[in-house]
Amino acid sequence: MAQGNEAKLVAETLAISRSSLYYPARPRGSRADRSQDQEIILACGEKPAYGYRRVVWWLGRKQGLVVNGKRVLRVMRERGLLVRQRRFRVSRRKDWGKVEAMHPNHVWQSDMTKVWAGPSVGWAYLVAVIDCCTREIVGWDLSLRCRTEEALAALNHAVLEVLPFGSRGTGLTLTTDNGTQFTSARYVDTLNRLGITHRRTAYNHPAAMACLVRRIAIWQIGPRRASTQDE
Repeated sequence: MAQGNEAKLVAETLAISRSSLYYPARPRGSRADRSQDQEIILACGEKPAYGYRRVVWWLGRKQGLVVNGKRVLRVMRERGLLVRQRRFRVSRRKDWGKVEAMHPNHVWQSDMTKVWAGPSVGWAYLVAVIDCCTREIVGWDLSLRCRTEEALAALNHAVLEVLPFGSRGTGLTLTTDNGTQFTSARYVDTLNRLGITHRRTAYNHPAAMACLVRRIAIWQIGPRRASTQDE
């Protein structure tokens, strides 16, 4: 081309594309570039609990250093600076999913779910309490919010309707999951005041509350009635 030949003729002769004659190839960055390794190591020393993504953010935000995340990951892996991931493991016992109720008002279960209350209301929260022996809904509360107050309202409703002489001395056990409503200090204090033993299921173990979930589903689809309450 410097001698005056056409680009098309030169490209056909060399069997290359014409674009390669106008745009010279640029040298690619080498993985052997270790100029930023020291900054990455220093950042890991200042923030030992950071993973590689947060180290990239730290370098860019605090030091103004733009670095590729893959490079940071490679350096941290080579130097043994990666943070070990914590995995929450729960050893589940087989008896956690079993409920043995010898007589009515021996073991109750309580849980919360969302129900459609119509277009004028929208979604509402239903808290139900079931007797594991009779499999009847002994108490419930339907509200637009899902706080500790609603969980306590369902529990108090069940105690007042089924146990008019009080729950102390009855040996009643209430099983719940680990939701914030059922593990709050106010809910636990109320159970202690009522003399009810609180039994909580294992984390990430929905099978333990399957009895109540199935009953609530039937109660929503079929006639919504309980043994002592009418809607």
